[in-house]
Amino acid sequence: MFGSCVSVKGLALLFITFLFPVLSWAAAQQATVITDGALIYQDADFDAPVIQTLKRGSVYSISTGKKGPFYKIRLKPGTVGWIADTDLKMGVVKLAPPPEEKKLFDKKEERKKPFFATRYRGPALDFINFTEDTLGQERSTFLPFYGVKFNGFNTIISGEIYTEGNIMFHVGAPSYYTDVTKKSADGFIFISNFLLQTVSPLSKSNLFYYGFGPMFKYSHFTLEVPNGTKTLSYSADDMNLGAVFNVGMAFRLGSLSLRTDAKYYWERVKYYGFGLNLGWEF
Repeated sequence: MFGSCVSVKGLALLFITFLFPVLSWAAAQQATVITDGALIYQDADFDAPVIQTLKRGSVYSISTGKKGPFYKIRLKPGTVGWIADTDLKMGVVKLAPPPEEKKLFDKKEERKKPFFATRYRGPALDFINFTEDTLGQERSTFLPFYGVKFNGFNTIISGEIYTEGNIMFHVGAPSYYTDVTKKSADGFIFISNFLLQTVSPLSKSNLFYYGFGPMFKYSHFTLEVPNGTKTLSYSADDMNLGAVFNVGMAFRLGSLSLRTDAKYYWERVKYYGFGLNLGWEF
């Protein structure tokens, strides 16, 4: 009699301890956590200690019934807690990106530097009506110059001063030397300048600018000049300081900048040119 009582009590204890939780969770439902950092409480009470937090999108087994606004949740075998119903969505669901992530993305976009405050550098092409006082008079011809341009705040001068720098080369001699001497001519022209600029944004993606600054020009030509029955060969070198003025428009193309401008050069002689530049942020 005593033995049978022990057996009944033992079976009841076994059912309560092991089988009841198994059967209970077998009837549980699955739910998806919809709040990143959802709080798991020790008891069904918002004032109870928090024992864990859960990631958004994770799936857990929860009780089919509620205790107030709480579901019982199985965190792992042998570990349970309580989660608010507002942090769950029944079933296994695929969640869209949370509004918080979109807001962070929007803020990141907003933190992108304004066009006028972004520095650029890249290749430049200028067509300059190059002019010299040579061979007894002023002579001019349009020449292509290739080089590099950099512009923006904190480029040549440290600090919040908008500047532009250009380093340009033309390889060859102007055609007027050949026209006059009827002989071949060769050489190169180097022009560099530095401008302090004023920028006026017209929109988020384009701006108007103008400025002025010092320039340096150096040219070296190897000329052949007829002298009676002979042809004399000599070098013509010229080095000048002067000033340059420009006015132009710039357009933002993603991470690139397209700049066009007109320049006026004032050194020993005066001439003008037009420029085009494609720049990359740096």
